[in-house]
Amino acid sequence: MVKAELTKTIEARKLNKRTMRVLSPDPVTIPFGGILDKIESDDYVMRFFYLGEPFETDLLKVKGALKSLE
Repeated sequence: MVKAELTKTIEARKLNKRTMRVLSPDPVTIPFGGILDKIESDDYVMRFFYLGEPFETDLLKVKGALKSLE
C-alpha cells in the first residue's frame, strides 16, 4: 500500500465505498498535511483513501502535491 502526505491543499470528489462511484459532483477540500492511503492512479484520475473514506481527483492537479512516506 502506498502512503503519501499532501504538501498543499487539494480538492477531490468523495466516492461510494461499495461501488467506487462519485457521490456528489461538488469537490471536498483535503487539507495540507493530510495522509493519503491506498493510492491508485489511472490515465487521468487518482483514487485514494483519506480518513478511511474513498476519494478521487484529477491526476495532473495533484501530481506535485504528494510527498511519499515510504
